[in-house]
Amino acid sequence: MEKKHIKIVVAIGLLVLVIIFLAVNNAGEKFARLGTVGANIATNLAHASHGDPRPLEEMTVEHIKETTGSTNKVDTKELPKAFVPLKEHLHPPFGMGACNVCHAPKRSKPAAIVTRTVAQLCYKCHEPVEEIDARMAALDCNKCHSPHHADREKLVREKVTEEECPVGEFQ
Repeated sequence: MEKKHIKIVVAIGLLVLVIIFLAVNNAGEKFARLGTVGANIATNLAHASHGDPRPLEEMTVEHIKETTGSTNKVDTKELPKAFVPLKEHLHPPFGMGACNVCHAPKRSKPAAIVTRTVAQLCYKCHEPVEEIDARMAALDCNKCHSPHHADREKLVREKVTEEECPVGEFQ
């Protein structure tokens, strides 16, 4: 047998072994889910305006759907297990599967946000009634609010006991 044919036979044999391994370990389903998530992220990235300042009036469900290609409801089969089951209150971009509204995935940091701080990101859509001062700009909204979903209104985390937001009221 020629050397070229031996390489082809070995490659086919390795491919068959990988397929058998994936079938035995039920990894095919995981890879399929990963492929679907990757395709959705690619679609969202192609239609995204990463990091661009958006006026508050544009941040509606309709705007998110138009600019990201996302659906009205995220498919729970596509979410990491940490997000399932979905809780009662969903942050609209999360609920629509529009992760790219807040996240700018990078290979080194897949969940990186599009701004330098969490507060800057939140204030793109949620405008405080008062002018943002240095104290408010330094706050991490995620300490009290879940950026994805929660069982309490206003996405307040279960362990939060404060009655009022330190930033104050929002428009």
